[in-house]
Parts: sequence; structure tokens; C-alpha cells
Amino acid sequence: MYIISNKKKDYYDGVAGTVGIDKTIVYNRQQIEIGEKDLPSLFKVDIHNHNNSSFTKLDAYHIKDEYSKDFFNYSCDIIGFCGKIYFCWNFYYKKYNRFTHADETVTHITYDITEAKDILTDKNYYGNLADNINDVLNYDAMHLFREFKTPVFVYSDDPHDSVLLDRRRYRWAKKIILNPILNDFNFYSEFDSFQAFQEIQMFIGGVLGCNEKDIIEVADKYKIAQHGFDKFSFRKDKEK
Repeated sequence: MYIISNKKKDYYDGVAGTVGIDKTIVYNRQQIEIGEKDLPSLFKVDIHNHNNSSFTKLDAYHIKDEYSKDFFNYSCDIIGFCGKIYFCWNFYYKKYNRFTHADETVTHITYDITEAKDILTDKNYYGNLADNINDVLNYDAMHLFREFKTPVFVYSDDPHDSVLLDRRRYRWAKKIILNPILNDFNFYSEFDSFQAFQEIQMFIGGVLGCNEKDIIEVADKYKIAQHGFDKFSFRKDKEK
């Protein structure tokens, strides 16, 4: 597999130098971020609607009292990888830095669903945590990979954007990253470098149908959205 990327290298990139580069399979790893207002309906959050999809509910639980001294907050990244869904749970805690003489936020990252269930409350107004997890795991996400034209995407918080909940409260906005750097999400704990490389290569060659004359490109509508345009941006108003 031949990888085209303007961003930093991922943890599996070096495999190409070991097994050789097959230029008949090309992965154009152009990273695109889709902001909350441009997300597909499956990932949109309506705070007044409890019937949102289970994809949007996994950040809505609380840390159990017995773990509140260990962690003060958490988030859940949903990773789409070669046709399947994975959960990356991020539990945040404070650790004193003796060099800066201040507390710093540290992240405990786990892909262990059982561990996450143990730390989080199991029920709230969005339903049972276990049910929402199962709904996402059993969801047939193949159409998303084809729509996004990518073997990898991540549904995550956007710390650079926020959404107003009411007069005083905000939450982080949501975003989807197409072709993310998996090393940033400790994905090597799920697939080692050889496995990740082979999975992506087979998915592009077998499912997305890429060859050297048909390089997989991110869908134009998502490229446009990233630059702040929408479907009305290039339309002219009708003349009176």
C-alpha cells in the first residue's frame, strides 16, 4: 500500500518499508474535520430530543461516586476502522507536576468496555449505558465508510468549539475526523502496526475498490464543509 499524507506519520507507516510498497493500492490520507453543523444526522445531538442515536449518548453518563476521587471527567471517542466500530474511553484526572508546581490533566485511555462500565453510572435519562454500547457495536456502519470514502474515521469532542446548552452551561461540540492519526488515540493497543497496515490495505483494495488509477479521495461535500461553505454558498439569488 502506498500512503499519501501531508500530516505527521502514523504508527503503522513504517510497515511499508518492511513488506514493500504496493502502488496498486493507494491511501490518500488527507485529514478532514467535519464540524457539528455538517455532521450526518446519525451523529447530530439535539439536547431536547431523547431519541437521539446511541452514537450521541455515550458522553452523557456520570462517574460513579467511588471513582470520583480518581477521575473528574471523561469522554468517549468512537472509532470507525475498516468496517467495524471501536470505543476509546478517555478518563481525566489531575496529577501534580513537581517541576511546574501545579496540577496537570492526565488522560487514562482504555478500550476495555468492561472497565468503562465499571467506572460509569449505568443508567440516566438517555437510557442504559450497556444498551447504548450494544446499539453502536451492532450498528451496520459500512455505509458510513463508503459515504466518507475512507477506511478510518473518528467521532469525537472538539475542544476548540462549544455549544450552548442553556444560559450558563456549555458543552464541547462534536466533530468527525476523516483519516485521523490513529497513534493519537493509542489504537496500537487494539492492532499492532502490521495488523493495522494490513487491515487498511485489504479494506481499501477489497471494499472501497481503490487502485493506482482510482485513488480514494474524501467526498467533495466534506472538503467544502471544512472550508466553511455549504450547499448554498455558490448559488445566486433569483433576479427580481
